[in-house]
Amino acid sequence: MQVTTSSRATPTTLARAARISRLPGFELVRYPDRDPDAPALLVGRTGLALALGDRRFRWHPGLLHTRLEAGFNHPLVRAMDLQPGDRVLDSSLGLGTDAHFLGRLCGQPVTALEAVPALALITAEGLRGAGAPVRVICAEGTAFLRALPDGAFDIVQGDPMFPPGTGITHSLEVVRAIARHVPLGSEWLAEARRVARKRVVIRDVDPGELLEAMGCPEVLRVGRGRPRYGVWRSG
Repeated sequence: MQVTTSSRATPTTLARAARISRLPGFELVRYPDRDPDAPALLVGRTGLALALGDRRFRWHPGLLHTRLEAGFNHPLVRAMDLQPGDRVLDSSLGLGTDAHFLGRLCGQPVTALEAVPALALITAEGLRGAGAPVRVICAEGTAFLRALPDGAFDIVQGDPMFPPGTGITHSLEVVRAIARHVPLGSEWLAEARRVARKRVVIRDVDPGELLEAMGCPEVLRVGRGRPRYGVWRSG
């Protein structure tokens, strides 16, 4: 991916862009030389942004406030049977709203995986700025799970990004352009069940087909058109 500075570059932003360009998957380009039709990671004085054409995306906490208001009554938390102190692995970080929320509730840093380097960087920066108890790792979920011992976490969560049927805002089109659209598969599920001491939880849309395709034994339904949660209990 292209990494560049904003049009008003400073020595600090130029140095940061150069550092990021040394990471796998990035190429440093001058702002005037960038390809506007391809996604770019933009390094500005106020932080990172994703750019595609005239669209910009800067990290924000999303609907975190609604999740915090629901607290332990939130359907995701009920599906997880989340308890204070639980060790949670979020296998699909995305923009980090769930990981931030779960870390606040359980009082334990959440480990969160994001396979797309640019998305991992921009989300990690946003979460740090928000004081979120989240440890971000740039890694593919199945490979990371495979290297873990049995029962390494209490709960493993999977949340496919932008599944069919979900609407997105104009700014999120930039995120969709770089997101990894590989479905959770049987190998991911087998490894997640081995690693999770208590439960594996997968979010799906309603109506959807993912949970049925994965042979989910238990589904928590919230309401038509709202997310539903598949639950695999350990043991």
